[in-house]
Amino acid sequence: MHRGLIAGSVVLALLATLLTEGTTNRADAASLAEVRQNGSLRLCANPSALLYSNLADRGGLAGFEVELAKAVAHEMGLGLGVTWVRSAGDMNNSDCDALMEAVASAASYDREGLTGPLTTHLPLRFSRPYAGGGVVLVVSSRSSVRRLDDLHDQKIGVTVGTVEHEWLAKQGFRVSVFASQEDITAAIDIGEIEVGATNPVIIGWYRHEHPSTAIRIPDGYEPEPACVGTFSRASPSGK
Repeated sequence: MHRGLIAGSVVLALLATLLTEGTTNRADAASLAEVRQNGSLRLCANPSALLYSNLADRGGLAGFEVELAKAVAHEMGLGLGVTWVRSAGDMNNSDCDALMEAVASAASYDREGLTGPLTTHLPLRFSRPYAGGGVVLVVSSRSSVRRLDDLHDQKIGVTVGTVEHEWLAKQGFRVSVFASQEDITAAIDIGEIEVGATNPVIIGWYRHEHPSTAIRIPDGYEPEPACVGTFSRASPSGK
């Protein structure tokens, strides 16, 4: 029986760095010595993922992951440069020294027969985790869905290429693919779909920005105890 979706116990990364080994398809991440010589830490971040990160125009919010990266760079005596990427695949061809969240443990994905996010296949060095997160079911007020078993033939909105996308497809659920979690919440709000799988932080921010919205996590929702990974932090690697 499917009780919910993905348990909200993953851990976000304060900083995870790309290593220089095995990076023939993208520009190499700099070593720690090179980062210090350049005077700037190069961060990869999503341009539209508040509260996490955002391409801030006209004094808008940058997102707390960008702000934390700036604080880390400052402690290292460095400036911060941001390369805006939409997916882990884009990072493969980017000049990045670091990213703020990456899966550090794929053991649970292996148990479920999943490949996991693309970041598990990038050459990364991880740090200690600093916060929790996950993916939950989100619905509109028009929907009677309270758990996955209530979906029947309905489609559930997922972000393309994510572990929830793969897991739901393997479980036989019909999915509607979107480019971002923000697109999922907007589609639910306008009635394009009734149900989606998103990060609860994204839902909280959307409700903050749209006080009249009726989208919500179902009352009594119990996450599915599957597909749990961890994210962690690291500093730039030396050669």
